[in-house]
Amino acid sequence: MLRGTSRKAFTLIELLVVIAIIAILIALLLPAVQQAREAARRTQCRNNLKQMGLGLHNYLDTHNVFPVGGVPVYINQVNAGCCDGGPRIGWQVRILPFTDQIGLYNQLNMQGGLNSGAVLAGYPQAAWDTMIGGKQARRYQVPYARCPSDDSPEDFANWVKSSYSGSLGSNSTPSSLAACDVWQPFAMAGSSGHGNSANALVISGMFSRMGITVSTRDVLDGTSNVIFVGEVLPDCHDHTTYWWHSNGMGNAHASTVVPINNMTTCTGATSGEITHPACTNKNNWNFSWGFRSRHVGGAHFLLVDGSARFLSANISHTTYQRLGGRRDRLPIENF
Repeated sequence: MLRGTSRKAFTLIELLVVIAIIAILIALLLPAVQQAREAARRTQCRNNLKQMGLGLHNYLDTHNVFPVGGVPVYINQVNAGCCDGGPRIGWQVRILPFTDQIGLYNQLNMQGGLNSGAVLAGYPQAAWDTMIGGKQARRYQVPYARCPSDDSPEDFANWVKSSYSGSLGSNSTPSSLAACDVWQPFAMAGSSGHGNSANALVISGMFSRMGITVSTRDVLDGTSNVIFVGEVLPDCHDHTTYWWHSNGMGNAHASTVVPINNMTTCTGATSGEITHPACTNKNNWNFSWGFRSRHVGGAHFLLVDGSARFLSANISHTTYQRLGGRRDRLPIENF
C-alpha cells in the first residue's frame, strides 16, 4: 500500500522573499503608471487648448476679428472704470457659440451690466448672473475649461474655474508692493499696466481686459510665433471670477514677463517653489499674473495659428518675451 505524499509548506523566509519581489515589482511599475496617467492628462490639457483655438478662429471667420476680452466702460456711463463695461464677459464667453455651447450662450441676457451701480429693472447685474435652470450662468462649466492636472476644486464662491487665460504678452504687470516688481524690466516699453487699455498699440499680446480688437493681420511676428492662450493655476491668482467675468483670471490676466511655473504666490507652495518670500501675496501681480501648471517642467500654450505646444520652464526668458509679443518683429530661437 502506497503511503500518501505530503506537500511541504512555504517557509517564512520563502514568503518574505516572495513579498519582497512583489514590492520591488510594484515599485518599478508605479512610476510607469503615474507617467502614463500624466501623459494622458497632458494630452487632454493640450486638446482643451486646441478646442479653444478652434473656437477663436471660428469666431474670427464670422466676425473678422478675434473676440475681445472686455469693454472699457459701461455703455451709458462715460467714466465708470477701467474694465467692467457691460455685458461684463470675457472672450471665453464670447466663443461659446463656436465651441458647441450655443445653447448656453443663447440663454444669456446680454443687457445685464450695461449700467454701473444700479441694475436696470428686470436685468441681471451682468450676463454671467443670468438665471438658467435655477442657478446663475457663472456656475455652469464647459468641458474644455479645466486641465486634469489642475487639482483645485471645480469652483469657488459659485464661480466655476478655468485652467487657461488669454495672453497679455510681454506686458507690464506692476505689483502692489514695489519691491516685488522683479520682472518689470522684461515688459514691453510703454505697455499699459495690467492691460488697462483698449489701445492695441500699448498691449504686447493678444488680449486685454479692456478689449483690444485684433485679427491675424495684427500679428506681425507670424501666427506660429505668438502665444494666444496658456495654462494658469487658480490657486495662484487674486482675480477669482475666473473665465466668465471680464476681470477674472481666465480672461486676459497672464503675462510672459513672469517665468513659467513660478509658484511664489500659489497657495500651498513649498519653500523650494517660492523664489521671492517677500512677494507671496497674490496682489503682487508681477508674480501672480503668470502662466503656470502642475505639469513637471513647463506648461501648455496655444499659439495664434491654432497649434498647442508645451514650453519648458527653462526656456530663454528673452525668447519667452518674444513669443508673448505679437508685433515686436524680433527673431525667435527654436522653442
